[in-house]
Amino acid sequence: MPAIRKTMLTVAALAGIVIATQPAFAQPQASGSWRAYSETDYEGPDTTFSGEVGACKYVGDNWNDKTRSAKSSSATTRVELWDNSDCTGGSIVIDGSGYYSIGAWVSGYRVTSV
Repeated sequence: MPAIRKTMLTVAALAGIVIATQPAFAQPQASGSWRAYSETDYEGPDTTFSGEVGACKYVGDNWNDKTRSAKSSSATTRVELWDNSDCTGGSIVIDGSGYYSIGAWVSGYRVTSV
């Protein structure tokens, strides 16, 4: 077999392996967001948190136990606010209509639907 043909077959075989081992296109993960307020009735300094559906997230040292009211970014987005940063303990669920008075306990959150 001529050298050029051997090289072409080798290249074709390797190309097939490369193509076969490429991962499928990753599907984008659904994510949602919510806004935390430092005072009741959606007043005071605020910040926006976001996360992928199902992922537990810590609110961070600046907002730990400081959220006093909150609402999600849309009517269909649901978010669990948790007592502990690992999404354990007590919780409430917020949506676009919000929760206007929350005690000093929110440490973690999880977006449950968007």
